[in-house]
Amino acid sequence: MSGQSLKISEVIRPDTVDLVFENVKSKEDAIARLIDKLDGAGLLLDKKVFTQSVYEREAMGSTYMENFIAIPHGKSPGVREAGIAFGKSEEGFEYVSAGESGPVKLVFLLAIPDRTSGDDYMAVLAQLARLLIHEEFQESMIAAKNYDDVYSAIVNGEKLLIE
Repeated sequence: MSGQSLKISEVIRPDTVDLVFENVKSKEDAIARLIDKLDGAGLLLDKKVFTQSVYEREAMGSTYMENFIAIPHGKSPGVREAGIAFGKSEEGFEYVSAGESGPVKLVFLLAIPDRTSGDDYMAVLAQLARLLIHEEFQESMIAAKNYDDVYSAIVNGEKLLIE
Protein backbone atom coordinates (compact mmCIF):
# COMPACT_ATOMS: atom_id res chain seq x y z
CA MET A 1 0.00 0.00 0.00
CA SER A 2 1.59 3.26 -1.11
CA GLY A 3 0.79 6.52 0.65
CA GLN A 4 0.44 8.16 -2.74
CA SER A 5 -2.24 5.73 -3.89
CA LEU A 6 -4.21 5.47 -0.63
CA LYS A 7 -6.88 8.13 -0.85
CA ILE A 8 -9.20 9.19 1.93
CA SER A 9 -12.14 8.66 -0.44
CA GLU A 10 -11.09 5.00 -0.73
CA VAL A 11 -11.06 4.29 3.00
CA ILE A 12 -14.07 6.22 4.27
CA ARG A 13 -17.27 4.18 4.28
CA PRO A 14 -20.92 4.78 5.16
CA ASP A 15 -20.65 2.55 8.24
CA THR A 16 -17.72 4.58 9.64
CA VAL A 17 -19.47 7.96 9.49
CA ASP A 18 -21.52 9.39 12.37
CA LEU A 19 -23.21 12.69 11.50
CA VAL A 20 -25.20 12.83 14.73
CA PHE A 21 -22.56 13.00 17.45
CA GLU A 22 -25.13 13.23 20.24
CA ASN A 23 -23.94 13.05 23.84
CA VAL A 24 -20.32 13.44 22.75
CA LYS A 25 -18.86 15.87 25.28
CA SER A 26 -15.14 15.05 25.24
CA LYS A 27 -12.25 13.64 23.23
CA GLU A 28 -12.72 10.33 25.05
CA ASP A 29 -16.41 10.15 24.06
CA ALA A 30 -15.54 10.95 20.44
CA ILE A 31 -12.73 8.40 20.23
CA ALA A 32 -14.85 5.66 21.84
CA ARG A 33 -17.76 6.35 19.46
CA LEU A 34 -15.53 6.31 16.37
CA ILE A 35 -13.66 3.19 17.46
CA ASP A 36 -17.05 1.48 17.80
CA LYS A 37 -17.80 2.53 14.20
CA LEU A 38 -14.50 1.07 12.93
CA ASP A 39 -15.06 -2.11 14.92
CA GLY A 40 -18.64 -2.46 13.68
CA ALA A 41 -17.36 -2.11 10.11
CA GLY A 42 -15.00 -5.05 10.64
CA LEU A 43 -11.83 -2.95 10.27
CA LEU A 44 -10.37 -3.85 13.66
CA LEU A 45 -8.84 -7.10 14.84
CA ASP A 46 -8.70 -6.01 18.47
CA LYS A 47 -10.62 -2.97 19.67
CA LYS A 48 -8.76 -2.80 22.99
CA VAL A 49 -5.30 -2.93 21.35
CA PHE A 50 -6.28 -0.23 18.85
CA THR A 51 -7.74 1.99 21.59
CA GLN A 52 -4.45 1.69 23.49
CA SER A 53 -2.50 2.67 20.34
CA VAL A 54 -4.67 5.77 19.85
CA TYR A 55 -4.08 6.91 23.44
CA GLU A 56 -0.35 6.17 23.23
CA ARG A 57 -0.26 8.46 20.18
CA GLU A 58 -2.32 11.07 22.05
CA ALA A 59 0.33 11.13 24.78
CA MET A 60 3.00 12.01 22.18
CA GLY A 61 1.42 15.25 20.96
CA SER A 62 -1.80 17.07 20.31
CA THR A 63 -4.25 15.86 17.68
CA TYR A 64 -6.30 19.04 18.00
CA MET A 65 -5.95 20.94 14.71
CA GLU A 66 -7.84 24.21 15.39
CA ASN A 67 -10.68 25.32 13.06
CA PHE A 68 -13.05 22.96 14.96
CA ILE A 69 -11.07 19.88 13.82
CA ALA A 70 -9.31 16.97 15.53
CA ILE A 71 -7.47 14.04 13.96
CA PRO A 72 -6.77 11.33 16.53
CA HIS A 73 -5.02 8.34 14.98
CA GLY A 74 -3.23 5.12 15.70
CA LYS A 75 -1.01 2.66 13.89
CA SER A 76 -1.71 -0.65 15.54
CA PRO A 77 -1.61 -4.44 15.33
CA GLY A 78 -5.28 -4.16 16.38
CA VAL A 79 -6.20 -2.83 12.91
CA ARG A 80 -7.21 -5.33 10.21
CA GLU A 81 -7.65 -2.83 7.38
CA ALA A 82 -6.92 0.89 7.04
CA GLY A 83 -9.93 3.03 7.74
CA ILE A 84 -11.14 6.49 8.66
CA ALA A 85 -14.08 7.10 10.95
CA PHE A 86 -15.67 10.54 10.87
CA GLY A 87 -17.90 12.17 13.45
CA LYS A 88 -19.67 15.51 13.31
CA SER A 89 -21.01 17.42 16.30
CA GLU A 90 -23.46 20.24 15.52
CA GLU A 91 -22.90 22.05 18.82
CA GLY A 92 -19.24 21.10 19.24
CA PHE A 93 -17.36 20.13 22.39
CA GLU A 94 -14.07 20.94 24.12
CA TYR A 95 -11.28 18.69 22.84
CA VAL A 96 -8.26 18.45 25.15
CA SER A 97 -5.13 16.84 23.73
CA ALA A 98 -1.55 16.95 25.06
CA GLY A 99 -2.01 20.29 26.77
CA GLU A 100 -3.85 21.95 23.90
CA SER A 101 -7.58 22.38 23.72
CA GLY A 102 -10.30 23.99 21.72
CA PRO A 103 -13.79 23.57 20.39
CA VAL A 104 -14.25 20.72 17.92
CA LYS A 105 -17.09 19.84 15.55
CA LEU A 106 -15.30 17.50 13.12
CA VAL A 107 -13.33 14.45 14.27
CA PHE A 108 -11.47 12.15 11.90
CA LEU A 109 -10.08 8.97 13.49
CA LEU A 110 -7.47 7.17 11.40
CA ALA A 111 -6.90 3.46 11.91
CA ILE A 112 -3.72 2.24 10.27
CA PRO A 113 -2.51 -1.39 10.30
CA ASP A 114 0.83 -2.02 12.00
CA ARG A 115 2.25 -3.49 8.78
CA THR A 116 1.86 -0.11 7.01
CA SER A 117 5.17 1.71 6.58
CA GLY A 118 5.72 4.87 8.58
CA ASP A 119 5.99 6.87 5.35
CA ASP A 120 2.62 5.62 4.08
CA TYR A 121 1.06 6.36 7.47
CA MET A 122 2.41 9.91 7.45
CA ALA A 123 1.32 10.40 3.82
CA VAL A 124 -2.32 9.65 4.71
CA LEU A 125 -2.16 11.97 7.72
CA ALA A 126 -0.54 14.71 5.65
CA GLN A 127 -3.18 14.33 2.94
CA LEU A 128 -5.97 14.75 5.47
CA ALA A 129 -4.24 17.71 7.14
CA ARG A 130 -3.77 19.42 3.75
CA LEU A 131 -7.45 18.85 2.92
CA LEU A 132 -8.53 20.39 6.19
CA ILE A 133 -6.67 23.62 5.46
CA HIS A 134 -9.20 24.37 2.72
CA GLU A 135 -12.06 26.40 4.17
CA GLU A 136 -14.33 25.15 1.38
CA PHE A 137 -13.70 21.55 2.52
CA GLN A 138 -14.30 22.39 6.20
CA GLU A 139 -17.56 24.14 5.35
CA SER A 140 -18.83 21.28 3.19
CA MET A 141 -18.03 18.76 5.96
CA ILE A 142 -19.84 20.88 8.57
CA ALA A 143 -22.83 21.20 6.20
CA ALA A 144 -22.93 17.45 5.39
CA LYS A 145 -26.34 15.90 6.04
CA ASN A 146 -25.62 12.34 4.88
CA TYR A 147 -22.83 10.03 3.74
CA ASP A 148 -23.12 11.15 0.10
CA ASP A 149 -22.44 14.74 1.19
CA VAL A 150 -19.38 13.59 3.15
CA TYR A 151 -18.08 11.49 0.27
CA SER A 152 -18.63 14.32 -2.27
CA ALA A 153 -16.81 16.79 0.00
CA ILE A 154 -13.83 14.41 0.27
CA VAL A 155 -13.68 13.70 -3.49
CA ASN A 156 -13.92 17.43 -4.28
CA GLY A 157 -11.31 18.14 -1.60
CA GLU A 158 -8.95 15.59 -3.11
CA LYS A 159 -9.25 17.44 -6.43
CA LEU A 160 -8.07 20.61 -4.66
CA LEU A 161 -4.92 18.75 -3.57
CA ILE A 162 -4.08 17.80 -7.16
CA GLU A 163 -4.54 21.31 -8.61
